[in-house]
This record gives sequence, C-alpha cells and structure tokens, in this order.
Amino acid sequence: MRLVLLALFLGGCSTDFTVLTYNAGLAVGFVPGAEGRAEGTAGATVAVDADLVCLQEVWQADHVALFEAAADGVYGDSYFPEPSQRVADSPMCAAEDIEPLTTCMNESCGDVCADELPTCLLENCALKFLSLEKLCMECVQANVGDTADGIQATCTAGGTHYAYDGSFGTGLLSKFPLREVEERVFDSTTNRRSVLHAVAEAPGGDVDVYCTHLSAVFSVIPYPREEGSWAEEQATQISELLAFVDESGDPDGRNMILGDLNTGPAVGDSVAEVPDNWALLAASGMTAPYVDAAGVCTFCPDNPLNSADSDADGVVIDHVLLGGGLQGVDTARVLDEEITVEGCAGEVPGAHSDHYGLTVDVDKR
Repeated sequence: MRLVLLALFLGGCSTDFTVLTYNAGLAVGFVPGAEGRAEGTAGATVAVDADLVCLQEVWQADHVALFEAAADGVYGDSYFPEPSQRVADSPMCAAEDIEPLTTCMNESCGDVCADELPTCLLENCALKFLSLEKLCMECVQANVGDTADGIQATCTAGGTHYAYDGSFGTGLLSKFPLREVEERVFDSTTNRRSVLHAVAEAPGGDVDVYCTHLSAVFSVIPYPREEGSWAEEQATQISELLAFVDESGDPDGRNMILGDLNTGPAVGDSVAEVPDNWALLAASGMTAPYVDAAGVCTFCPDNPLNSADSDADGVVIDHVLLGGGLQGVDTARVLDEEITVEGCAGEVPGAHSDHYGLTVDVDKR
C-alpha cells in the first residue's frame, strides 16, 4: 500500500511540459545592441530547453532566421507570422512640418549611433517632435531606426504606419506538433499587434496556446492618434484576446496565454503597471503562477539595457496565464545573466534583452 501511495504522490507531482515566454528585445534603433545580441540571444533562448516558447520582439526577417537556425533539431515545429505593412495613400508629413525636426536631429544627433538616437531625439528635439501633426508623428515613430533624412523622405513621399515593415515580432517554437495555427490581428499603433493561436499536441492531451505582445503604455512617447490613448488601445486588445480565447479555446480550460502583456500587478518589490488593465485579465479567472509565486521583476531597472532610472521599481509584465484545466507546478525567471553586448558604440555591459524571460512547469488538472 505504501508503494502505491508513493507512486500516486510522485505521479501527482510530475510535470507535463515547460513553457517559456521571452521578449528578446531585438528592436533595432530602440533597444541597445540589437544587432550584436541577436545570434547570442537566439542561442541562449533555445538553451533554456523549454518545450514550448512564445517569442516577442523578433522583428526582422534576418533575426527570425537566426532563431529558426538555433531551433533546428531542437524544436520540431515553429510559426512566425508574415509582416503586414500599411502604406499611406498620401504623404503623412508635409516637408515644412517635418523639416524642423529632422534638422534638429541632424544637428543634435547626427553623430549619435542608432542605439542612442531615440534618447537623443527626446532630449534635444522633443518640442519639435511634439509639435508634429498626429499623422506625421505616427509615421516618424513607425520609422524608428532610420536616419533623419530617411524618415523625412519616407514620410513626405507617402509614409508607413508600422515599424519594422509591419512585422508582428512574435513567434512560436514547439517540441510538440502544432495544428490549427491562426492569427487574430489587433488594432494597434506604431507596431503591429496580434495573437497567435495554435493547438499543441502536448503529453496527456491537446492544449490551446495563445502567444501575444500587447501595446505598451508609454509615459514619454505621445499617442499619435487624435483620439484614444496607449492604455485604451491595450484595454481593447485585452478584451479581444479574452473573447478570442473564449471563442476558440478548449472548453475544459486547457488554455494558456503567454507573452509580454505590458501590464501587471504590484507583487514583491515590483510596482503595478497599468493596474486597471491587469484587472481585466485577472477577472478572466485564469491563473498567473509567476505572479502567485511573487516572482521578481521581468522588466527591471538594474538590467543594463533598460534606460529607466536606476532607483525606479521594476515591473512584472511578462506572463504565463493558465486556464482552469491547467496548473503551474513551478516557475522561474531565466535569461537574466549579465553579458557583454556589442553595440554600435562598442562593447558595453548588457543582457540578452531588456526583458528577462520566465518559465512555468505545467500540469493538466
């Protein structure tokens, strides 16, 4: 009898599979050292050895290729959605309106490398940026990483609404076969946003996986639309995400949402990020194992790639949310070691990304 009880106990503590969510921070021209970090970040991500990975901020086709190469022979299935750019029918900026900004950028930031350009722009040319018409501001934001002259040429000839050629920046890697793969596109500003849905043929039964990256709620970067705000845009995406899970997910609750949700509660030493929007997710009834375990920040002021004030509090905005048919057995923050980063200004202390990843060991109930 004791052997039977022991076997039942050990069986109840087994883990069906491990999932990883990771914002790789490969936003060229926005997060430092993206080009120099890309290959190493891909290798480090695969080395975590999770069974299922939800990636964010792998924007460029050459960086997607690096992740696919690193995953070859380790992950049998993967999915990265195709970019979807929206090109303006007429110029988004008048030359006389954007020229004061680009002149300032050339004069104040002409010798600044791409990694430092956004900060330089906000420090030296903020008033000229803020004086732009909203549509023109949207085009400028969408061409992050380009030169001042390149931005002006693009936005006065027509313009583009989304950064990185309309890439969604998201992807799935899976050791289990993925089927019924689909994408639900969200209304979004500056960066394309969507949720990837796939049914993973995991041990013990199928699991519906939802991988996403919701709009960030910026405090410094203005919202480039006449109506709405970053927070309202994110709230709409959350409502659509939860409705999509209800519509397409497993009726027994074998559903999981993974990704950088850009919102989270106050937990441990971390402060709340857009708490009203986190409340929408909490009300769904899905559990957040990393939050429940009082996990430490995933976007942290001590990360060398984070330009936030060093005395600021961190936030937990990267999440794995589980439906009622799943439970988190264990959680961990990963990919948080300090490394040397090769940036456009030379080698500097850094990390694999400006975010840290997190893993959750998952059991089916």
